[in-house]
This record gives sequence, C-alpha cells and structure tokens, in this order.
Amino acid sequence: PALLLHTWVAMGVGKGGPQKVDQHFGTHPNEAWWASQVVCAVVEDVPSGPSEDKEANEGERFYKFIDENGKERWIKSSRMLLSEPPDFGSDLSRTITAFTEVRIPYWTSQPHSWITYHAFTLLELDHGQMFAMCERKTDMLELVVGNVEIPMAFFKAFRAMGPGRNPGRCSQEPRQPVTRRISLRQLLGWIDGPVEERWVPYDLLKANCQHFAADLQSFLLDPAAPEHHSENPLLAAPLNWKEERASAMASVARNPKVLKYLPDRLRRDREVVLLAVSNDGNALKYVPEQLRADPEVAMAALRQNGYALPYVHASIRQRRDVVMAAVAQNGYILCYTVERHRQDRDIVLAAVRADANALRYVSAGLRYDPQVMMAASFQNPLAVFRSAMC
Repeated sequence: PALLLHTWVAMGVGKGGPQKVDQHFGTHPNEAWWASQVVCAVVEDVPSGPSEDKEANEGERFYKFIDENGKERWIKSSRMLLSEPPDFGSDLSRTITAFTEVRIPYWTSQPHSWITYHAFTLLELDHGQMFAMCERKTDMLELVVGNVEIPMAFFKAFRAMGPGRNPGRCSQEPRQPVTRRISLRQLLGWIDGPVEERWVPYDLLKANCQHFAADLQSFLLDPAAPEHHSENPLLAAPLNWKEERASAMASVARNPKVLKYLPDRLRRDREVVLLAVSNDGNALKYVPEQLRADPEVAMAALRQNGYALPYVHASIRQRRDVVMAAVAQNGYILCYTVERHRQDRDIVLAAVRADANALRYVSAGLRYDPQVMMAASFQNPLAVFRSAMC
C-alpha cells in the first residue's frame, strides 16, 4: 500500500492561487453556487516538492508518497477557480466503471458498525485508467480528479481543500461496479442539476457527508431514477412568450427557482430578480454577477435567507450592513464572515439571538462575554452548554 509521508502546503499571498482552467465567468446560471460551494482540484505527478525560491501559491499542495516499490513520489494538487462545471477536456468522456466508499472513523478503536465516521467516494474511470474523489465536507462539495499516472491508493490522502488525510485511518467498503454507462460529464451534469437544486446547509441529521455519499452512489447505480433529475418548473408551466416579462414575473412569484431556467435577458432584469430573491433568498445563486453586487438585491435575499451570504458578490459580501442582515436572519452564517465581524459586539449579538450555535464562531474575546452568553442562553441553553464544553 502507498504510504503518505507528509503534506507540504505552499501558502501565502502573491500572484499564485487557485487556477482558472478554461472557465467562462459570468455565463452560467449556477455560477455563484459553483464559485462558493464547490472546491475542485486536479492532481498530477511532479518531479519534486515545492521549491523554496518559488513564489507561494495558496492553491497548491504537495504530497510525498513512498509507493509499493519503495520509490519516492511527489504529487501536486492545484485548485481550480470555478464558475460552472469544471472542464477536463477529453477526459469528460471517460466512463465511471466502479466506485468505492471510503470511511474514516471518528475514533480509532470504534467498532466498524458505528455510524460515527466521515465518508467519501473514490471513482474509477475507464476501468482504473484514471481516478476521482467526491465528498461533502461541511457546506462544501469537494472534487479531486487525477491524471493517468496516479494510483487509487494515493487518492485516500487527497482533499480539494484543507490538509491531506492519513490513509492509514481509512477503511474501504466493497468495490461496486457501475453497470450503467455514466461519463464524467454526466456526473458533473447531475451535480449541476439535482445536487445543486437540493443543496442545503450542513445538518448532522439530514445533510452530512454520509447522505451525500449515499445520494452519489444511488445515482451511479440508477441514474434514471426520478430523484436524480432536475426540477425545471418551466416544463410544467412554460412562459407565455407573447407576454414574456409578465409571464416570467408570475412564474418567479410562484416558484423563485424558475430564475435558473429563464433566458439571460430576464435573469438580468432587476425587478424579476428582486421578486425572486425576496421570496427565496437562495435564488440569489442564479442571479448574474452584476446584480449580486447590487446592495438592494443582496439585502432582499439576506433578509429572506441569511444562508445566501456566500452568493453575494465578493465586493460587498463583508460589508457590515450586509453581514448584519445575514446573521440577523441566520446566526450560523457567522462562520462565513471575516474575523473583524466576529469581534463586533452588535453582529455577534444579532447572530446568537438568531442561533445560539453561532457561539462557536464568535471571537475568543466575546465568546464568554456576559451579554453575549445571556442572549445565547435565551435562544438555546443547550448550545451555550456545548460551547462551554469545547
């Protein structure tokens, strides 16, 4: 088996960073979701580890392995900037021929039957010519795709985001052949459709890594099942093209997710957009970039659903009034804010009054502040107790 000796991270600020690979920003209805909720990395063999004289690149990670022959190998992982499903060129046509679920127990000595484990799925492409990894980690979807030289054993160590993991702690479920012909392109289409449309914030009981692994494996075994198809509301109630704008407004009022399927000219219509996000803040992810930078649009979305904060344009996402509107509606969204907001008493109070579980993201200087603790206790005493135990 492969042995991961160490992981080196090239961190820092400079001209480096996640790599933009054949992506077309501003043209895809799901641009905001791919940019904020999905992390994708490509891994490749390289001759050596990070060079000391090379400019730091926060989007690169280096893994050092000793293979089964005792040979030292270096693998480089490069993050991609996404605004749509990643373009892997001709490899998109490769077929997924099998998958293996990998589990990492939370405690080293726990029985295999316990449900306390993190799960991710390794995909074999073209009978093992290439491999990919897919997992949910908190609110993020992580994808890793490797080139033809990288064996499956190495993939247990890779992550698209965050530090690598110890393959020695991983256990594999039985390998499952995929009998339906499903290409990598079709997998990304499924993620771009049903997965995105049903994506919800992390929930220990309803939306965690194990739920996503089960959904992914269900799709691979039966892609024709109804739950694996997109829900395009316009198929049931098409627009009246003679009165297109009025028809779009009526459709959006009934179902804000219609915004995803409207023509670009209507998705750029400010009134249509405001109507959609006022009824469902998450519809902000279908709004073109220019309007996601519009404070009025952003605030309308956040007042309805604070979880829309990741979809707000980066130029205004950390504005104090924007953050305040988000945490007042959904305190847990404090986790998406920068440190200065976690040190802001008014923002912190608004967050814990909405959800006492936000205490875990409050700066150390305010976490045990009497006023903050009192506000959190009124909202959820159990959350305060858990925070005190951490």
